[in-house]
Amino acid sequence: MDDFKKYFDNKEYVTKIVGNTDDEAISDIGNDKITSLISLITKPENRDFKEETLLILKKEKAGDLLIIAIKKAKKDKAVLIAACWESEINYSNELPFFIDLALDADYLVSLEAITVISTMEGPFKTEDVKESILKVKEEQKKLNSERTVPLNDLVQTLMSFV
Repeated sequence: MDDFKKYFDNKEYVTKIVGNTDDEAISDIGNDKITSLISLITKPENRDFKEETLLILKKEKAGDLLIIAIKKAKKDKAVLIAACWESEINYSNELPFFIDLALDADYLVSLEAITVISTMEGPFKTEDVKESILKVKEEQKKLNSERTVPLNDLVQTLMSFV
């Protein structure tokens, strides 16, 4: 028995206990999954795996991983948002999140988020839709740019949800 104790000596070995519920270990696993997901979707060298990755996300009903990836992304956010509609996952329950992205200053992020919203199938919470319409209309008052037309289309799409 004493022979096995050496494996748990931090000076001699780095040991990972399988089944450990340590919060740090869990977040590391989550971060690894998210980092891998971002890489599979955004890196040009992984282009061949992108479609398969999106199919797996849909099959496993793991769209929430894509939402986490978007929240964590420092770059390639528009590509990750595009993956939402490309995966054909229904993100209707995430309408407020995508509205915020649709109002992002980055035109590509905004455009991809509007595309995701336009592909949402419902059901929708009436309150979320009404708040979203008001939020977009408030943003429209501040704009004099190329974003006017997409946001007008977004309001029309949102109105069709009610």
